[in-house]
Amino acid sequence: MGLLAWEQACAERGHGGYLLLDGAQAEGSHLALQAMRVPYASLFEGKREEVLPEIAPLLVALSGLDMQRRERLVSWILPLAFSVPCLSWYESPLPLPALAAHLRNFHQVGLSDGQAMMMRWYDTRILPIWLQALDPEQARLFTGSMLSISYIDRFGEAKTIHRGDQSGPPSAPLPLDQPLVTLDDRQFGLLVDAGDLDALVNHLKFVIPDETRKVGPRTLLDFVATYQREAMGAGLDDLDRQSQYVLLALYTSGAGVAHDAVRALMQDPPATLDAYAEALQALPGEVWEAGPPLWERAHAV
Repeated sequence: MGLLAWEQACAERGHGGYLLLDGAQAEGSHLALQAMRVPYASLFEGKREEVLPEIAPLLVALSGLDMQRRERLVSWILPLAFSVPCLSWYESPLPLPALAAHLRNFHQVGLSDGQAMMMRWYDTRILPIWLQALDPEQARLFTGSMLSISYIDRFGEAKTIHRGDQSGPPSAPLPLDQPLVTLDDRQFGLLVDAGDLDALVNHLKFVIPDETRKVGPRTLLDFVATYQREAMGAGLDDLDRQSQYVLLALYTSGAGVAHDAVRALMQDPPATLDAYAEALQALPGEVWEAGPPLWERAHAV
């Protein structure tokens, strides 16, 4: 990973190196950091969620630690990052309190209907979509005080998604519950779709655990994403009917949903789960035999 070398390079440039740990993916991490005597700031501080310290996003100062604590911190946090999508890291000239205050301004986002919602942008499955969804001015506002942003993705790969030659000022403090960024419907849709994909994949892993374990994680994600988009394009806007459609695709490597009988059904799919499931079961047997299950294809393992 090279986090220690990265931190040293930050220090040589006169900047701080910070780790951001999503506590919702690693509950109770604040207690481990306290035991290691590692400085951190909760991004829930001053928010309504500060009563939930065990799942708070924690901004951790890697810079400024003695070598023993630095090595202990990295050796503890990396196994977490490779097991669940929970770790990103940032280079910034700001001290820990100032960077944490800046990041707290993105705790909530406004929506086009005047409502606001909590934004878990630090979930590393969402982080790259978050940066893609922001318009140029919003992105400059978010990244202004940071020279780099990197993270470990769901497949255990380290990626850098932002680099800057110079940093700008941090955003100013906001009143409680006043969002700094408002998302339009397109931006909101991108972020919702990212969350829906994970929800569907997790549901399928629960329904057919043995089968999905035989499919490579990246292959499974890409396959489910493709057929979820097809389902949504046909008007299946709920997770339950989407899962039924994707299950047919999984059991036939996609050939089943390409059958004329399924294409006809998807022209006007039943609106309820029961009716849709019954319609799928009433399809000709050749639909379910149109192709081998995805997990039986040699390249999927």
